[in-house]
Amino acid sequence: MRATATTRIACAPERVFDVLADLRRETEWNSRVSKAELLSGEPIGVGSRFAIVNGGTSYDVTLETCDRPSRLVFEARGKPDLTITYAMTRVADGMELESRLDFRPTGALKVVFALLAPVIRRDVPKQYASLKALCER
Repeated sequence: MRATATTRIACAPERVFDVLADLRRETEWNSRVSKAELLSGEPIGVGSRFAIVNGGTSYDVTLETCDRPSRLVFEARGKPDLTITYAMTRVADGMELESRLDFRPTGALKVVFALLAPVIRRDVPKQYASLKALCER
């Protein structure tokens, strides 16, 4: 299952990139994330690992691609596994963020995610509206 969103943010791509790359900051803008901690050392870059709790589900997340300020890719292991891809493009009034979440449910979770897909697809843009508000402060 895939969920996508595109968001215009009136600030530099570097600012949005830095907020997104440090998953510890996700609790500031994603209301579904109740816990986020860095498991590996600083600085944050390719191979950095995080533990997060999203919607009550624990995930072990690894930063796979870190091309500041244009692209981030995270691999999350949990139930279900997922890949999160962010692409940032500079535009006249700031930047455009393209987000793609590719969920890989297995077993009974396939049925659950088929039912939840519309809810998740509606929720993703709401979360990025919170990210926009945070970055534009």
